[in-house]
Amino acid sequence: MLRIATTGTAAVLILGTLTAAPALADGTASIALAAQAASVDPDIPTTTITGKVVAADGTPAAGTPVDLSTNTGWGSVTDATTAADGTFTATLSPNGASDAVNVWADVPSLGVHSGMVTVQVVHGETQTTLIGSRTGLDEGQPLTLSGQVTYQGRPLSGRRVFIDPAVDPSHCTAPMSPFLASTDAEGRFSTTIKPSCTATYVARSSAVGLYEGSTATLPAVSVRPATQTSLSATMDAYGRFEAQGTLYAASAGGDVNGKQVLLEYSPDGRTGWQTVRRMKTGQGQFSASFTGNDSGYWRARFAGDTAVAPSVSPVRKTWRWSTSMSKLKASSTKVRKNHYITVSGTLSRYYSSKNRFGAFPGQKVRIIFRFRGEKTWYHVKWVKTDSKGRYTAKVRAYGNGYFAATFAGTSDTWAADTPSDTHVTTYAVPSPGSRSGPPLIMNVLPWRGDQ
Repeated sequence: MLRIATTGTAAVLILGTLTAAPALADGTASIALAAQAASVDPDIPTTTITGKVVAADGTPAAGTPVDLSTNTGWGSVTDATTAADGTFTATLSPNGASDAVNVWADVPSLGVHSGMVTVQVVHGETQTTLIGSRTGLDEGQPLTLSGQVTYQGRPLSGRRVFIDPAVDPSHCTAPMSPFLASTDAEGRFSTTIKPSCTATYVARSSAVGLYEGSTATLPAVSVRPATQTSLSATMDAYGRFEAQGTLYAASAGGDVNGKQVLLEYSPDGRTGWQTVRRMKTGQGQFSASFTGNDSGYWRARFAGDTAVAPSVSPVRKTWRWSTSMSKLKASSTKVRKNHYITVSGTLSRYYSSKNRFGAFPGQKVRIIFRFRGEKTWYHVKWVKTDSKGRYTAKVRAYGNGYFAATFAGTSDTWAADTPSDTHVTTYAVPSPGSRSGPPLIMNVLPWRGDQ
């Protein structure tokens, strides 16, 4: 049976001793012990322990059990039984836990103990390699790390390899943890990760048995931090467009400043993207405002650079349906000053379900007026369209000038106004206390001429 001692005593006292001397010839039994090889290594992992037992009368002790022991946790040694000439052999198998192993023998039936024999343990130097599938990538992209563990060119299977990423904490807010790989029958290992930061990788194969561990270093693999681009977009009924958003890189510390972001437009949200504005980030934010009349889809795109990765915002829709107003009609184009006339018209809108224009009922229309030779328009009256999109209003003719109608639009329709101004000529009938101009009313600029 195998025998392992419970204590490893006095090993250092006889370091290098290969043979234990027999007992003195004083009428007592004796035992001699020797190691066939002074050391073991990965190529020759065991050694033979030999010995001879002599009885008290000086004759060989034949057929006598011999218990052999070695230091606890340092390996194992087989027991033996003596041959006819009193000799025996056993096998010592060090496990590599120490640089030297002690062996000793006991013959319980004769009450004799041997001295210790020390066998040196030579650990084999292994080689570990490490390569990466790429030298640079964007955060979130895969990186495959692979390599091989060998001993004198021979593959070592079943070896655990710890891969430790070393990152610069000042440039990486998301720490990376070590990970584990194992070698196959050809000593090869491989693992795929998605690194969050630029890092140098160190692979360490663990020491196993008579083999030492070894390390390999992969130079820094650069990682561009992932960015996130947000966008909000609004466009009112007069085509006043507002866009704002942010450029953010969580693993790089937050706001991304001083970068160019493109505001792009597409009529269908899928194809034909065109750059409309170039914006620059400040405190991670960007914005744009202008006037346009195009319904469609918008996105903000950051092209990326050497420092951070590209990103595109979600697509935002700003959509309004067309509206149309007929020419404003007047019941009379020549009337006494401060007398009344009736103006009328129709409002229609485009219906996508019908693929045509139709009446736009229940909408507020504003009647406005300006004096001839002036640019200021004045509010006159609110009216509402009927079920057929028609509206009428009784209005005062304050003087020579022009009447028009405007529609302010809804949440999904454009504003509109009458295509031309209806001119009304007035003539005064002087009388005491008569008014010579319009009353003080609200200025509604700008309602026209700004689109």
